[in-house]
Amino acid sequence: MSVRSALNIEHLLDTADASWPEWTWPEPSLAQFSSSQEVASWRGTALWQEDREVLLALGRLTLVDESRTSATAVLVSLVLPACESVVSIRSRNTRDFRHLEEVAAGYLWSEVVQYPWNAPLRGWIPQGIARRVGRALDREFGWGEASERVWRERAAVSPEALERVPAGRSNREALQSSELYWWALSEAGLPREDLDLLVALAVSASDEGATARASAGITARAACLRVAGPGESADQVQSRAIRALKHLRAAAQPAA
Repeated sequence: MSVRSALNIEHLLDTADASWPEWTWPEPSLAQFSSSQEVASWRGTALWQEDREVLLALGRLTLVDESRTSATAVLVSLVLPACESVVSIRSRNTRDFRHLEEVAAGYLWSEVVQYPWNAPLRGWIPQGIARRVGRALDREFGWGEASERVWRERAAVSPEALERVPAGRSNREALQSSELYWWALSEAGLPREDLDLLVALAVSASDEGATARASAGITARAACLRVAGPGESADQVQSRAIRALKHLRAAAQPAA
C-alpha cells in the first residue's frame, strides 16, 4: 500500500491524458505536453521558474468546471512525491501505515483543490502543499504542537513519538519561503533537486545528532544513508551534496 494506491486516481489520469488538448487549451504553456507523464518527465530537468508556471497553469484549470477533475488529478500526481516524503517521516509514529496513507491521500487531494491558485503563495508549490498535508496529519493524529491539547493528552502514543515531529516556530518563516532558499535557487543558480537534497540531509543529520550547520554534519555518512533513494548509494548522495555546497560557497563569494 502507498499514498498513490490509496488515491486510486489512475483512471482519472488516463481520462485526462486521453482528452489532454480539449481541457488544457486555455493555458498555452501546457500545449508542449500531451500527457501527465510528459509533464512529470519534463519537470526533472526544468528550471524552477518554468516548473512553477506549468504547475500554476494546471492550478488555474482546477478552477474551471470543465477541467477541474482532470487538472486536479494531474496536479495531485505531480506533487505526490513531496507528500510521500512527509508521510514517510510521520509513519514512524504509527503501526497502522495503511490508515495513515489513506488519510494522507484524502488531505492531499483537498489541499490541491484548496490551494490559492489565483493568488499563489511564494515558494516551491509541491513542498508548500506537502507541508499543509503534514500539518493536517499532525492535527488528525495528535502529533506535535499542531494537535489540540486534549489530543496530546489522550493520544495513545509515547511523548517521545510526539516529539519526533518538529514543532513549528511562529517567529520563523518556512525555509522554502525564506530569502536564503530563493537566493540559492535564483541568484546562486543551484538546481532545486540539489537544494532539496541539502535540506533533507540537514534534517537527517540533525536527527542523527550531527551538527547540521557544518558541511561535515550535512554530508555525514549516516545522514547520506538515510536520504539515499532506490538505486542510489550513500557515496553518490555525499558527492552530490559536496558539489552543491561548493557551488553555494562559490556563489556567496564577493565579486573581485
